[in-house]
Amino acid sequence: MKKRKQKDGGSRGALFKTVTILAAAAALLTALLSPDAGCGSENVDTATVSTSPAEEATTATTPPYHRLKLDFYLGVSEPGSDELVEMAREADRLAADHINAVGVLPPILITQRAGGKPRVILEGAAASITAAIEDLHHAGLAVHLAPTTDSPGFSLQVEPTDNTLEHLKEDVLKWADTAEEQQVELFSPLDRYNMVLGTEAANRWSREVLPRVREDFGGELVASVVPDLDGPPAPGSPHDFEKLDFSGYDYLMIQIFPQGEEYDSQTFQGYVDELLQRAGEVANRYSLKGVMVSFGGWRQPAGMAMVDGPLLGNEGQAAAATIVLSAALPHSSGVFFYGWTLPGRGARDFPVEDTLKKLYGQISGG
Repeated sequence: MKKRKQKDGGSRGALFKTVTILAAAAALLTALLSPDAGCGSENVDTATVSTSPAEEATTATTPPYHRLKLDFYLGVSEPGSDELVEMAREADRLAADHINAVGVLPPILITQRAGGKPRVILEGAAASITAAIEDLHHAGLAVHLAPTTDSPGFSLQVEPTDNTLEHLKEDVLKWADTAEEQQVELFSPLDRYNMVLGTEAANRWSREVLPRVREDFGGELVASVVPDLDGPPAPGSPHDFEKLDFSGYDYLMIQIFPQGEEYDSQTFQGYVDELLQRAGEVANRYSLKGVMVSFGGWRQPAGMAMVDGPLLGNEGQAAAATIVLSAALPHSSGVFFYGWTLPGRGARDFPVEDTLKKLYGQISGG
């Protein structure tokens, strides 16, 4: 709360204080002389009198966080909660790279796929993710929250039985509550939901879940999808994501990564251009606010992680990011590079970080 400016200094402040004290004394005298006053009275009204604007200011509390309204999201995504805390500590570095948003990918549906034993994992993640979101917001970063079934030791895909879909809905609604409580800017009920469930089940599930999510979450909803479930289609054929019903969403986020075992920059350029054109047409068809892009690529293998694309090397990863950003930035509402510290993929301390800084800066004006 800002202090109100006092124009007359001491004279007006003294007069205000005197009048206030006299009024308080008169109110107290009236209460004592009232017929209802006495030791047996059950209803005693009390009043708090502020003697000066300065005292009001000292009693004010810090206002709660309110979600940001960004014209364009320049982001990075990170799947680990510990890494998110580290990112919040590196807020100055992220700002220097013109990054204004972080994608957060908490685990979902662990219990049902593991016989109910590791419920503590899901609940522990919920607590740590909430703390990480608070840290990121405190650092001035917007958040895109996208629960994922892609947890260590578990497949991304699930069998869309009625029981599984019901449990999935319950977990998603819990994350929607968290998203609203933390004033998250963007929320995807389920990351890559068409890959997780398949096209038909994904449409059915969205129709049931989105109205419930809307009841709990007041921010903007993002449909996070993969372009195709089994590789690119034949030339001229529709992509799998074009068969989805995006009614009820605000944004379409399409994931663009190099495909196959061999990488060819010209082929990838054509793939990116075509995907963005198709995504724009879908967004217009459903009157969405815009298209967002999640992108990245494997630089090198990392531990036991499954490599689901060509290995690009340091410079190749940066070059692929340049292709995506050059095409996406003029025609989208946000971009999120997948991985900050993620082994084999993360941007930090690699040439692709310089690429993000340069091209993100063209949007932010840096």
